[in-house]
Amino acid sequence: MSEPYSNRALPPMPALSVRLRSDATDKISDPIIALVDTGADATLVPLQYLLEIGSEETAPGWLRGVTGERLPVALYFVDIRVGHAAFPGVRVIGSSEAEDILLGRDVLNKLSLFLDGPEHQTDLLDDAAVQRLRARR
Repeated sequence: MSEPYSNRALPPMPALSVRLRSDATDKISDPIIALVDTGADATLVPLQYLLEIGSEETAPGWLRGVTGERLPVALYFVDIRVGHAAFPGVRVIGSSEAEDILLGRDVLNKLSLFLDGPEHQTDLLDDAAVQRLRARR
């Protein structure tokens, strides 16, 4: 799976196509472009996408931003599909202010990615490519 970088950010930012699913309703979203945020601990999803699939708020939580400020947030559980990989029950932060999904390390650390900055391309590597790269170590 290959996805061009998103030009919604400057400089352009790595991106992946994802689908969200709610256990509560069994609704699945259409493909959505998500920004790859290797600096984020958790995944953030705009509230509109969570409401579209009928996901229910599970608990309140806290978010500590880059400034160190602690903010209250609403947490949701969703299944996230990236290419052929599916991650059930991911606890995400619902945001009424965000415009883009930010894929954090809670999901990214389960994927083998190639971020090709000069070509502005994000690639989800297949098993054969991963094995070749790991064998080189």
